[in-house]
Amino acid sequence: MRSLILATILATAAGPVLAHSGAVPAAPAPSPPSQQDKSPEFKLEKLTESVYCLYGRGGNVGFLVTEAGVVVVDDQYEEVAQGIVDQIRTVTDRPIRFLVNTHYHGDHTGGNPVFVKLAEIVAHDTVRPRLLEYPETVKKTFPERKRRIQEEIDAIKDASDPYRIALEKDLGLLDFFLKNALSFNPATAAPPGLTYDGRIRLWLGGQEVDVLHVAPGHTDGDSMVFFAKEKVLHMGDLFFNGMYPFIDALAGGSARGYVTNIDHILSVVPPDTKIIPGHGPVTDVATLRRFRSFMSDLIGSVEKAAKAGRSKPEAVRSIRMDQYPEIKPTFRTLGNDIMVVYDEVTSAR
Repeated sequence: MRSLILATILATAAGPVLAHSGAVPAAPAPSPPSQQDKSPEFKLEKLTESVYCLYGRGGNVGFLVTEAGVVVVDDQYEEVAQGIVDQIRTVTDRPIRFLVNTHYHGDHTGGNPVFVKLAEIVAHDTVRPRLLEYPETVKKTFPERKRRIQEEIDAIKDASDPYRIALEKDLGLLDFFLKNALSFNPATAAPPGLTYDGRIRLWLGGQEVDVLHVAPGHTDGDSMVFFAKEKVLHMGDLFFNGMYPFIDALAGGSARGYVTNIDHILSVVPPDTKIIPGHGPVTDVATLRRFRSFMSDLIGSVEKAAKAGRSKPEAVRSIRMDQYPEIKPTFRTLGNDIMVVYDEVTSAR
C-alpha cells in the first residue's frame, strides 16, 4: 500500500483547513494508514450535465461522462480508489477509458494500481520516471537534507519563529517522502502508459479533452486538463484554492512557473469556465486570477527583499501577505513559500 504522502502531512499540519459548501474538507486529515476507514467520505459535485468533481481523501478528482465512456482526472490513493470507481458508477455504467495523472504525487496517482486495470493512464513525460526512479534519489539524498534542516532548527530557540516553523514543516515533508520511498515497490506503481510532452488531445464520445503542460510549476510534470465543450478546467496542484501552495522545488517546481501556467490557461479558456483546483472548492476564473495575483505579488515581495540584501530567514520573518486573507496555512505556510521563492530568485540572480 502506498504511504499517504501529502494527506498524512496534512494530518500533522498546524493551521486551519478550508471546508467548502457541501463537501468534505479539501485537504483532509486522515488517521495513519493502519487505522484508516476503508470507506472514506466522498462528496460528489455535479458541475455540468457531463462533468463532476469528487472530493475525498487527497487531490480533487474530476471526471467527464461521454457516450463512449469516462475520462477521469487523478485518483487519490490505492486504498480509496475502488471507492472512487464506485462513486463514478453511481453516475454511469459506461467504461472508464482514460485516467489523467496531473502530476506524480501519491495523493493524485496512488489509485493507479486500481485504475490501470480499467483505463489507459495518461500523464506528462516526467511523471513516469518520477514514479519509477525518483524514490531512489529520495533515499540517497533526503537523509542529508533532513540532517541539515534539523541543525538549523536546533539553532533557533524561539518555537514561534516563522522561519523555524517553516523549517519544521519542511522536515516533516522530507520525512514522509522518505518513508514513502523506502516502502516503494516498482512492481505495483502502475505508471502512465501514455505520456506526452507539450500537449495531447483525447477524443471520446465526440468530446474534446485537452491535456497540456506549459512549464514546471507545482512539479516538473504538471498537466492541466480542459473539458472544452463543458467549459470545465482541472488545474491539478497548479492551483490550491484557499491555501498556501506546495511548490515542490526538489521535483522541479517553480513559483514563476505557477504564474506562467496560469497566464497561459487564462488566455485560452472562456471567462465562464468552472475551475477544479488540486485542493479546495471548485471555483471560477476570477478566483484563479486572484491566486495568480497572490503568486505574482509574493514573487515581487521576495525579489524586493533579496535585492535589499535580506537573508532568507529575514525575508521569512518580515514578508507578509495580509492583502490575501483568504489564503490560509495547511501543511504549507507562507514561510515555506517564501523560502522556495527566495531560493528561486537568488539563484536566477
